[in-house]
Amino acid sequence: MTNIQPLYKGGHPNGSFPLTKAPYRSRTEDKNVNFDDNALDEKGNYKSIAFRPGFSLQASELNEIQENFQLQMSLTISMMHNWITSGAGYLWRPWESHSPGGEGGAWDGDLPSVPETGIGIGGDAGGGHDQEKVVSGPGWRGATPLHPFASPYQQPNSTAGLKSVHVLSENNTVTLTFNPGWWLVEDKGHWNSDDDMPDQVSGLKHWIYLKNPISHEFNISVSRGQYIVVGLKLNTEYIECGTSTDGTQDEELADNATGTPNSASCGASRYSVNFLGDIQTTDAADDIAIPVEAWGLSEQGFVDRENMNPVCVVDTNSKEVRYMNNLLIATY
Repeated sequence: MTNIQPLYKGGHPNGSFPLTKAPYRSRTEDKNVNFDDNALDEKGNYKSIAFRPGFSLQASELNEIQENFQLQMSLTISMMHNWITSGAGYLWRPWESHSPGGEGGAWDGDLPSVPETGIGIGGDAGGGHDQEKVVSGPGWRGATPLHPFASPYQQPNSTAGLKSVHVLSENNTVTLTFNPGWWLVEDKGHWNSDDDMPDQVSGLKHWIYLKNPISHEFNISVSRGQYIVVGLKLNTEYIECGTSTDGTQDEELADNATGTPNSASCGASRYSVNFLGDIQTTDAADDIAIPVEAWGLSEQGFVDRENMNPVCVVDTNSKEVRYMNNLLIATY
C-alpha cells in the first residue's frame, strides 16, 4: 500500500483510509484526497455534509464525517510542525530518506548548508530576517500552504521539491506561482459583492487541495505603493446528489451500500470550497496595492483585499516577497 503522505492519494484500489473500505464506504478519500481521480477536475474538496430533511441518511455519510475531521486535524498538526522547523534534521534521516511514500527523498544523506526553517531563515539564498520584522505563526486570515518552502513530501505529477510559492522577476514584472498542495483557506464573504462567496460568512477555515498551479503576473514599474498584497480567490457552492451534468450535482453521492451509486436513493448534499481557476476556469489570483497612508473601511481597496485570501506581500522598496506573517519567501 502506498504511503498517503501528505494526504493527496490513496494507494489501494479499495482505499487506504480506514473507513473507505467496504462495507463502510466513506467518500472522504475519493472526494478530498484521491487527487489522481479525473472526476475531481469538476468536483471535489467537499468540506461539509449538508443533510436534507426528507432524504435518507447513509451510514457512509456518518463515516465520512469522522474521516473529514481526522483529515483536517492531521493537516493542521502537520502545518504547525512544518512552519516551526521545515528543514530535514539528522534525527529524521532514517525515516525520511527511506519512507515508502518518498517524502524524504529530497535529501540524499547530506543536510542543506542552510536548512530552511520556518522561523528565522528562508528565501532562495537562505537570507535571514530584519530584526524589526517580527515573524508570527501560520494560519493568518488568508491562504496558508501546508509547508512554507519546498515541500519534503512526494506529491502528484512529480512536484516534489517545488516551492509552495515560486517567485520570478523579469524586467518590470513579478510573477508569483502558487503550486499544487494543501492550503488552509478562510471563508471571507462578509464584504461580498458578487456570488463567489455566501453572504455574511466570515472566519471559517478549511484545508483544500490545489491540483493545478496558479500564476499571477503584475507590473511593478507603475507606482502602486510600497506594498502589494497578492492572494487567491475562492468559490463556495452546494453540490447536490443527482445526474445533472451542469456541475451542480454529483451522481456519486447516491447511496453506495452496494459499492455502486444507486441514483434512485439520494442522500445529503455537499458544501464545496475550491480555488477559482483550479477546478473552475476563472481568475484565481488577485493583487491589491496598500498605500502607506491610512485608508478607511469604505474604500474599494479594502473590500477587494477582504474578498480574497491574502498569501504574501511584495515590498517594492526592499524587493522582498514575504508571507502575511512576515516570513521571507524570496528576494528579487
